[in-house]
Amino acid sequence: MKKSVLLVNQSSGYLMIDIVNAYAQSGKYDKVELFAGQINIRPSVPDPSVRVIKTIKYNKENTLKRLITWIGAFVHLLWVVWCRGNNCQLVLVSNPPLSVFVPLFTRKKFSFVVYDLYPDSLFSQGFIKKNSAIGRWWTNANKKVFSKAECVFTLSEDMKKAVAQYVSEDKIKIVYNWAHNEHMKPIEKIENMFLASHNLQDKFIVLYSGNMGMTHDIDIMVDVANRMKDNLHIHFLFIGEGAKKPIIEKKITDYGLTNCTVLPFQPLDVLPYSMGAADVAVVTTDAKQSGLSVPSKTYTYLATGATLVCLAARNTKLGKLAKAHCVGKCFGRENMDGIVDFISTLEKDKALLADYKENSRKTSLLYTPENAKQYVL
Repeated sequence: MKKSVLLVNQSSGYLMIDIVNAYAQSGKYDKVELFAGQINIRPSVPDPSVRVIKTIKYNKENTLKRLITWIGAFVHLLWVVWCRGNNCQLVLVSNPPLSVFVPLFTRKKFSFVVYDLYPDSLFSQGFIKKNSAIGRWWTNANKKVFSKAECVFTLSEDMKKAVAQYVSEDKIKIVYNWAHNEHMKPIEKIENMFLASHNLQDKFIVLYSGNMGMTHDIDIMVDVANRMKDNLHIHFLFIGEGAKKPIIEKKITDYGLTNCTVLPFQPLDVLPYSMGAADVAVVTTDAKQSGLSVPSKTYTYLATGATLVCLAARNTKLGKLAKAHCVGKCFGRENMDGIVDFISTLEKDKALLADYKENSRKTSLLYTPENAKQYVL
């Protein structure tokens, strides 16, 4: 009997593509399929043998659009699953979050990959009350589903502890994320076309690149920039989109800052240069969920040799990683003096900056696409 696997991730980036390719190249499956609404190629591409099933693209513009695209993808996914034979194994990723309910409607074997833990995320953000009817029902559904999984994968020790409220720890496996070190790597400023296009090749760059959500404390970096505005050598770059972007832009205008640039998400072919522009890279976890996982961009920053300023508690996985490998420091949003002093020191002390950068690049070699093979069952 032929064996097949259906992997599900509504918004599939390089991490998911690497996992899919690991399944395709394992030789264990006759057919490998990816269910996705969007595939972001950077630099991985799906193996030619992988069949891609396109679904509704995840829309993050507002809560209503998120729900509509979640529900649409879930209904489509159910139909696809029902059309597959019993020999088809499922690999479900918590995007869309409703995918956790698929095993309630099928007897197929499955594993579950927890990138974001629901409904806990919705509890922390106030969208659902923990003691509400839907909160209690979802909690019980998680316990039922996770207990039936072949394996529950997650990203960190902290996330494992959170997932353990739903299933025995012996069923949970930690697989750390990674970056493509051959694609994302240090680039000399003089050779960086992104910096050249923005006339920033002679600047010390503090970079934030990614989603600008309301639960992330990135706006305090504008306050840091205001404190450092007299040092014209230091420039703050904010790249991305999200609800906090207008807030950041308004603060920059109100302060009258000339040491800040705000840009939209960059094209995929520019990413190695925009991400590689950082002397200091800002990584922030969700202020209401700090510690559950390490943002995937962290590994990209390490690959580019950036020093990390982590807006997170020191006892989180992110904080422990920064300390253990000496790749940066963690700060609470109240410790603006510490952030200013750290950036100022790095800008003045080239030898110290070089040490941090070298540590980052070396650390990135511990987190490679080989990790994707650990997902193959």
